[in-house]
Amino acid sequence: MRNIFDQYSQPENRITHALMTALQRDRKLLGLFLRELVGVKPPCHPSRLAVLEQQYPGEEEPSEEELERRGIPDGWIFDSDGWCVFIETKVIAKLEAGQLERHRRTAERRGFNAITAVAIAPRLPAILPPGTVLLEWRNIYAWLRRHASISEWASIAAEYLEIAEAKLIDSEQFVEGTLTTFSGIPFGHDHPFTYLEGKRVLELAMGELRRRRDLRDQLKMNPKAPGRSAITGRQSDAVWDFLSLASSGEVENFTSYPHLTLGVVAQQLEAMVTVPNAVNGTMRRNLIKLGEDGFQQLATRVVNNLKPLLRKHPGATPWCRGVQRRYPSQRAIPFVDARIDFDLRTAVPQSGSPKVQPRWLSAAYSSFVNKEGSNYQMQMGVLFRYDRCNELRDANALDLVAAAWLACRPLVDLAR
Repeated sequence: MRNIFDQYSQPENRITHALMTALQRDRKLLGLFLRELVGVKPPCHPSRLAVLEQQYPGEEEPSEEELERRGIPDGWIFDSDGWCVFIETKVIAKLEAGQLERHRRTAERRGFNAITAVAIAPRLPAILPPGTVLLEWRNIYAWLRRHASISEWASIAAEYLEIAEAKLIDSEQFVEGTLTTFSGIPFGHDHPFTYLEGKRVLELAMGELRRRRDLRDQLKMNPKAPGRSAITGRQSDAVWDFLSLASSGEVENFTSYPHLTLGVVAQQLEAMVTVPNAVNGTMRRNLIKLGEDGFQQLATRVVNNLKPLLRKHPGATPWCRGVQRRYPSQRAIPFVDARIDFDLRTAVPQSGSPKVQPRWLSAAYSSFVNKEGSNYQMQMGVLFRYDRCNELRDANALDLVAAAWLACRPLVDLAR
């Protein structure tokens, strides 16, 4: 079913329509918007203010084509005594100081003498006309979410920002910034996984994780190194990306280093340290030098590091995986020739854990050490099942992801 805000063709117009509709329909929300975000006190009760969207006061609503031609402000909030707030929004296009100055002159010609200019964009420019209130869409989204419990229209508008952002990410129309903020992994039995939403959540999560100092300091994560060049697989039940551990001079050869992989899968969130097939000679030699006994001891250290996380979050499962792939072409979906998945605790004798079967770990390790030309990668980390980890639905979910990666430091250190 078509969304109620999709009556316009341009993303800016649709997203502005969602915000302005929420403010027009819920006047308590309008008052909060003016006070908390714009920082102005309205001259009268919000119920007595006029709210217009992409329309000059006193004129009929123009067509969308006329909007583009005339450059009408995206929103007007005003009274009958010369007070107004005009709003200019951008989603894909850039904010221009000249456009805001023209809007202010137009407001003055129409008799407004107490004028506040508001600019909203995914990422704000450094310079705009003096007196302009600068807001990012992500801050608008966080504010809507904060008031969603008391305002149905705040909830509706916030949800539409999520929908719009997912579509823009999928169509690769976003150049910079975001419309929303990471607020958790929403999936579960009452909120099934979808590719578009998974891609949106993944991109927000990776942006937040790049800013984590613990990953930079302890694992030498390179926040400036790019992840996947293109996240594809619309029909897939999973999306994934990675943070590079390559130094600044080795970014182009990221597959020579282990990396921090985050997978948003239909049933679970996967936080894994990936040892790629073409890992550098230092790590390969160190892995071979360990031998099976040494690798089993490494697995034991990782499981011990994970104990605080496992005690606090019973839905978390230590995991190890080995996969052999072959690619028919560079961007094609690979064929999986072999795969081994197992609870990492099967290699570590402990009371109350899964039954011990060290041969699983032996098989994963031996397949890497004795690849004989196959394209084989190994992963170690944690799976978080949506149906057993309600904590994932909170913005602090990324603390769990970081803790999983940090616990795998004994594996990461083999690359140095």
